[in-house]
Amino acid sequence: MILADKRDYSIGYRKHYAAYEKMNKRNADIKSRRLLLIYCVECGLKYRLLNKWGMDNPKELLGKTKEELDADDKRKREVLSSHNLEKILKELGQQGVFKFPALKTIHNEIVSAETYHQLYRYGIRTGESKESKERELENSLNNVLEWLREGV
Repeated sequence: MILADKRDYSIGYRKHYAAYEKMNKRNADIKSRRLLLIYCVECGLKYRLLNKWGMDNPKELLGKTKEELDADDKRKREVLSSHNLEKILKELGQQGVFKFPALKTIHNEIVSAETYHQLYRYGIRTGESKESKERELENSLNNVLEWLREGV
């Protein structure tokens, strides 16, 4: 994991959101737009994590070996390095508040909150029948954004 501090996460959150909004207004490519939304949410959540833990910079947490970390720091590092939006939300006390649908690719693989970014980064198709679930995902991500706006 490359080191990012609170300022980096805040900048990523704002820039990805601004790009998402521009693409949304132009009705631009839906997969690219959703990828930006996922990264926007992830940056905002990680900003909130650092804020909760009283860290501006997780350099010490990320720079230590596993042997040097206590159980609490191991958990924090695992959550911070994760792309799993549900895991991050759980750490922030928001478990179950936001619903993320499981999507199925045309290759019959299940995509969860941990792998959404891969689905959209690679442009993997889900099939027309899944579009309603993808809209549900986008709505859920926008609900997370509403909650994030209070503190990023």
